[in-house]
Amino acid sequence: MHSTLDLSNVILGWKGKSIVASIASFITFLIGGWDTLAQALVLLMWLDVMGGLVQAFYEKRLNSSVMRRGLIRKTGYFAAIALAVLVDRALFQSAPAFRTLVLSYLCVNEALSILEHLAAVGVPLPAQLKHALEKLRHDMDSDDQRQPAE
Repeated sequence: MHSTLDLSNVILGWKGKSIVASIASFITFLIGGWDTLAQALVLLMWLDVMGGLVQAFYEKRLNSSVMRRGLIRKTGYFAAIALAVLVDRALFQSAPAFRTLVLSYLCVNEALSILEHLAAVGVPLPAQLKHALEKLRHDMDSDDQRQPAE
């Protein structure tokens, strides 16, 4: 007997696929597309979450509230990207200036976090790699408004 409430039919059926596709399309629209930079951020976010879990297991400090805060923060990333997309659409006729800046900054932060997780579990890493990423983050953070030399 075939049940109409069978979960596998809902998820794998055309209705479920339509709902998932609609949600994915809407999120992709909000973040300005699914280009390499967006893909890199999602991959780095996933690696950071997995690295955080590995570090927490390694240090025997698994804490659901810490993970929840981290996931909420990562959700906020998408709000920041959507805001940057809106600014780009309003000011630059969709040229992705702010979106690219926000995505790049978030990618650097995620990469640094991944390196910190790896170092915490004893993976040897070249110091130059961490310094290069920290310099990138610092350069993006600074308002470096230099005055012309007199």
